[in-house]
Amino acid sequence: MYNRFWTKCTTAKRQKKENVDRMSNLPDSILAHILSFLTTKEALQTSLLAKRYQNLWAFVPVVDLDFDDFLLSGEEVEEGSCKQEEKFVKFINGVFEHHEPLTLESFNLVWDGDNSDPTPTTAWLDTVAKLKPKFLSVDISTEKDKIEVPDSVFTSELLQQLVLELSFETISPRSVKLPCLKRLILKYIYFEDEILEKLSSGSPAIEEMVIHDCIWNSGCISSGTLKHLVLKDCQDGTISFLDILICIPSLEFLEVYSCLVMWKLKFKDMTPLVGAQIHFEKLSDEEPLFLTGLTNVKSFELVLSVSAMMAMKNLLEKKATNFPTFDNLRSLKIGGWSITRDFDLVARFLLHAPNLKKLTLLHNEELEISKGNIEMSLQLGDNLDIVEIIYKKDDISASELVKSVETHFKFIREANIIYSE
Repeated sequence: MYNRFWTKCTTAKRQKKENVDRMSNLPDSILAHILSFLTTKEALQTSLLAKRYQNLWAFVPVVDLDFDDFLLSGEEVEEGSCKQEEKFVKFINGVFEHHEPLTLESFNLVWDGDNSDPTPTTAWLDTVAKLKPKFLSVDISTEKDKIEVPDSVFTSELLQQLVLELSFETISPRSVKLPCLKRLILKYIYFEDEILEKLSSGSPAIEEMVIHDCIWNSGCISSGTLKHLVLKDCQDGTISFLDILICIPSLEFLEVYSCLVMWKLKFKDMTPLVGAQIHFEKLSDEEPLFLTGLTNVKSFELVLSVSAMMAMKNLLEKKATNFPTFDNLRSLKIGGWSITRDFDLVARFLLHAPNLKKLTLLHNEELEISKGNIEMSLQLGDNLDIVEIIYKKDDISASELVKSVETHFKFIREANIIYSE
């Protein structure tokens, strides 16, 4: 009898404890921090939970807005898109009207709508810039009207990361003063000649810059603090023969992928360069300026299409003395074509990299070029310690490459065969 009574009392106390709303007893600052992990729309919806949450969303230092969250499902999307756009704009205006903090930690806006009118964005960004955010990201895709980024964004004192993804619009700030900016990502933007120089020189603390799918005629990136530069899928807007100068004495890592402006790039003062990755499909018949500026690199990855490899090979045959010497190069990963059919470009690197220790060959037999026998010299690669060959497991032709490496690179310490998917 005693045990039953004791069990019943204990259970009742436990249930009472479990029914206590501990979340509501937390300080406002902690609750606001928890709500910052939600989108702004979701944070606002918590005001329906209890009176305690009614105005709490307005104190969240993070604003995260996505137009897709306001779209209807199914057939109603197209019919009600204009109405949903009005609702989206009205919602954002309301957020700024009721937002309490004098500063903002982060602002993220995603607005993807071909027929959307992005005009209100300018006023929103101006308001955000005055709240001194640390992180600002804008992704707008529209074909209707021009997107204007206000000058105040480019003079935001505390901004550490800026992401601008626009519909190939031009950004043209009168001045750039971003003393705390460390990371800059630009996508789908049309660059005028001086804008990149303004952005790089006006950001004295910048460490990483990513330029993706932008249209670029000429210009200059100059910085004494930038450590990591990524150029991907950039296009040439005109038939201009002006160089694109990359002058970054502090640069440690460089990545260039499928850039149609590759032949215009001219690298200068890249002394501390640790690693470089260059992948591209086309090469002009102009001199490959990019190689001459990368001679200090320690680890180099060069992946070329067949046409790019043949263009570079033909060019170097005409101007053999122009191939630079890579005294600091310790690791080279090169290929993208059938190396069993053409080893010439690899051989040139081996001849001009006296301190190379590791060679990785990316063999791709699927890409056909003119047939020929692989030619290696016994004098090549005497300094190599490791040779790796990467190819598809079902590629029979790679056995010839493996055999040639075993025959000619007799002094290597380690040879590895790696199968790729």
